[in-house]
Formats: sequence, structure tokens, C-alpha cells
Amino acid sequence: MRGVLLPCHPMRRLVDIDLMDDEQLQAQMTANSLWILLSGVLLGVLAAVVLPHEEITLLWFALLVGASVVALPIHELVHALAFELLSGFRARISFGFKSGMLYTCAVGTVLPRGRFCAVLLAPAIVVTGALVALAAALGMPLMGWFLSTIHLAGCTGDFGYVRIIASEPRANLVQDTKRGIALFHDE
Repeated sequence: MRGVLLPCHPMRRLVDIDLMDDEQLQAQMTANSLWILLSGVLLGVLAAVVLPHEEITLLWFALLVGASVVALPIHELVHALAFELLSGFRARISFGFKSGMLYTCAVGTVLPRGRFCAVLLAPAIVVTGALVALAAALGMPLMGWFLSTIHLAGCTGDFGYVRIIASEPRANLVQDTKRGIALFHDE
């Protein structure tokens, strides 16, 4: 069946994580996002004061906002590509928006924990790296810093899932669900 990669032997469900309705988890993600954003902005402002940098103008801010907005759907497309590649092109991908979040789903897809974590972390690495590289190529390292800060602040849901997966050592399989993820032990 497309989208489901199940082992031939029994799996024991350990934990269900419902991100869409878990207000406490969403509040934790928001707090983590704010911490990344505030600390990144403070370091960026300090760098702007101390180090030579590009001229900060209204156009600079417009580029910052525009690139940050464009990065959002690209982030989700990188998740989709990672799901496809790491599932052997068996994942059924869908996209959505809820609770102020864009998201990518591959409902029913089960991957080994390492592969699932790679899917989760791929945009943080690929998109952030691309933003920094593009800004550096344009001679705008400070722009790169602020773009990476904003993007990484938006990755806290992915980081939170990785933390949850890592905190359950018995879980060796992870399934994408309509509401979040489920952790399994392959017996």
C-alpha cells in the first residue's frame, strides 16, 4: 500500500504525539521560537554594531521579510522531498495549514527513527544553508544571519519532534499521523 512502510513483524505503539491539539506542546514550541528569535536578533544587532556589514535600509528589511516568507513553502517542500527519498518514493504527501503553521504530511508512512529525524531536520539544514549561502554570495552576511535566525526560529516544531523521538530510546520506528507522530517499537 502506497505511503505505508510496515515491517513484516509486530510493532508495539509506545506514544502518540498530537501536535495539532496539544496546547502545551504548541506553547513550548512558541517559547523556543521566541528564544531563538530574540537571542539571534540580539547577537545580530551586536554584530551590526561591532563589525562592518552591509548597509541596512528599507530595501534590506523588505528583502529580509520577502526571503523569510518565500522560505516557508520551500521548507515544506524540502520535508516532502526528504519523505519521498527516505521512504523509497512510497510516501503519500499532502500539505496543510493549521494553528498558524504550514505543514507537510505523509500520513501512514513509517520510517526508522533515524530516517524520520532526517526528514524533520532536512529543512533546518538545507534551507538555512541555502539562505546563508545566497546572502553571502550577494555580499550580505548580516542578512544571512538574520535569515537563518528567522528560519531556525520557525523550525522548533521539527526540533521538538526530534527531541521527543530521542527521549524514547525504545522507539525505533516513527509513523507520521494526521495529528502528529506515533512512536513504535519493532518487536
